[in-house]
Amino acid sequence: MTYFILMAFYGLLALVLESTWLAGLPVETIRFDFVLVAVAALSFYQEPLRAVSLIIFFGIMSDIVSGAPFAVSTISYLVIYGGIRLLISKISFQGGMALVFWMGIISIEDKLVSMLLLMALTGTADYPSVMITSMPAQAVLDAALALVMIPFLRWYWELSWEKITKPKGLVLK
Repeated sequence: MTYFILMAFYGLLALVLESTWLAGLPVETIRFDFVLVAVAALSFYQEPLRAVSLIIFFGIMSDIVSGAPFAVSTISYLVIYGGIRLLISKISFQGGMALVFWMGIISIEDKLVSMLLLMALTGTADYPSVMITSMPAQAVLDAALALVMIPFLRWYWELSWEKITKPKGLVLK
C-alpha cells in the first residue's frame, strides 16, 4: 500500500510540474515527460501486479489533465507496457547507453500510438506533421531524463513509512 501511495504521489507531482512550471520548456511541442519515464521504469523493473495498476492510474491522471480525448494516455501507456513485457527477456536495458536507447524507442512508440489513437478518435490527420517533427527531440529529452529519473525511481519505490518516519538517531559528543 505504501508503494502505491508513494508512486501515486510521484505521478501527481509529475503531472503538476509537467502542466504548470515546465509546460513550455524547452519548447511548446517538446516537454519533460516524467510520467512516461515512470511507466518505462515500472515496465522494466516491477512485476505485473504492482506495475499495471499504477500504469492505469498514471494514464487516467494524464488523460484528466490532457486536452486529448479520454483514454489516449491510458491506452498508450498500456501498449508501451505490453511491448516492453514482450521484449523484456530479449533485450538488455540495465546499462546506461542501453537504457538511453530503449527510453528513446519508448518515447517514439508513445508518440506513434498517441498519434494513431488521435487520428482514429478525431477522424482528422492533422496530428502527424506536428508529432513527427518533434519526435526525435522528444526521444532525446526523454532518454536524458531517464538517466536521472530511473535510478531515483528505483530508490523511491523502495521507501517505506518506517524509513520515512524513523528518526536517524542522536549524535552525542
